[in-house]
Amino acid sequence: MRPLVSILIPAYNAQAWISDTLRSALAQTWEPKEIIVVDDGSTDRTLAIARRFESSQLRVVTQKNQGAAAAANTAYSLSKGDFIQYLDADDLMAPDKIARQMEALGPCQSTRILLSALGEDSCIGIIERSFIPSALWCDLSPAEWLIRKMQLNLYMQTATWLVSRELAEAAGPWDTRLLGDDDGEYFCEFSLPATVSILYRRQRSYYRTAGPNSVELHW
Repeated sequence: MRPLVSILIPAYNAQAWISDTLRSALAQTWEPKEIIVVDDGSTDRTLAIARRFESSQLRVVTQKNQGAAAAANTAYSLSKGDFIQYLDADDLMAPDKIARQMEALGPCQSTRILLSALGEDSCIGIIERSFIPSALWCDLSPAEWLIRKMQLNLYMQTATWLVSRELAEAAGPWDTRLLGDDDGEYFCEFSLPATVSILYRRQRSYYRTAGPNSVELHW
């Protein structure tokens, strides 16, 4: 059987974007997949909109407002996937993003696998941006990657990563004490316990930078 991929979407007051994000998740060509949305006590229509998409593949739950890290932890606790894909509630992925990363595994037998993805110049009909690689976008040892990130204050957008469940367990939960860069800290936790790290150079996710009609090709 092919590995199950869990797409986990923490959401808070994302009514302007959540529909596009959920369509992006549902459009992933990789099967099997499950999609879990955790509404973190939104005060707008995020929960109502998300529930329109509920199906056998897409589950929506809600909790009182506790922050993005807590919502991510809840989503993970409900997931069953062999691989974990986090997706912010205002971001998008190319339809074959997960499939291409999974194909890049090839015959790899390791269970502590970390996949990251490069971008390519493209557009999705809203605005066009060119991908500009940072010093992190090359083959590095886990320790060297971590040093560069810290020294140069660089980051990689959340949707870039696809990680095995065993590696996610080794990294532990999101730190709910952090008020900023909780995703940066979380994905740093993956770097050292990973036994296999694959940088895939032809894949895209999209990072929304300003308002409902502005999307930037990020990775």
